[in-house]
Amino acid sequence: MKIFVINLDRAPQRLERMASLFGELGLDFTRVSAVDGRDLADRQARRGMYYDLGSGEIGCFLSHIKCWDAATKADGEYTAIFEDDVHFGAGARELLVDTSWIPADADVVKLETTLVRTLVDRDSAARAGDRSVRRLRDTHPGTGAYIVSRKGARKLLELSADFADPVDQFMFNPVSVAWNALTIYQVDPAICVQEVVVGKDGAADALASGLKHERPVQEKARGTEKLMREIARPLGRLAASVGAGLRGQRWGKVRFR
Repeated sequence: MKIFVINLDRAPQRLERMASLFGELGLDFTRVSAVDGRDLADRQARRGMYYDLGSGEIGCFLSHIKCWDAATKADGEYTAIFEDDVHFGAGARELLVDTSWIPADADVVKLETTLVRTLVDRDSAARAGDRSVRRLRDTHPGTGAYIVSRKGARKLLELSADFADPVDQFMFNPVSVAWNALTIYQVDPAICVQEVVVGKDGAADALASGLKHERPVQEKARGTEKLMREIARPLGRLAASVGAGLRGQRWGKVRFR
């Protein structure tokens, strides 16, 4: 399948690193020049459901739109899209040189994990080597690594004509307009994880997210509020797990391997 890597012109070190990683996998990729938020400084922030999008978030979304547009014109049915701060797990090559494992109805297959709890079907729709491919049923943010089909790319282009939320929330959150229009699968365990999630190999400075300053940071809970949260957390997890089991789903973190 075609492989795209989104990379800012001012981040050559990231590109060199990705070239090295794909070289080790024996795979070619096409660089997609990212839309730089600094060039959009005068563009008005977009008011979304989660927070107002700044120029960096808008640039990120526009970069993925460039990839979706290219995916609709690519020769193959499927295109793999990567941001330039991902780490690969074992067996990534095998998944990227073959498309026979991808479910026929898939619009998007998420290859990464952000190590947050989410819902996936308990039963696998397909197998990708020794990994399961399960329907994604709840929020799982992050657009560091995913496969999009040609029909999925067309849907994403149409639905994002007037976007106002971060691209990962647009794609992977059930309250998004895109969610009900897309059939989304999750590779489990995931083959990719972003640097911002794991902070591997002392690469944090070179790979630090340029969007971090635009995403709001929640204030730490104090006193009684913190105590009530600590009490409610295990009860919420138990309720989510029981409910998921009754629906034939599994509630938990998607592992990285």
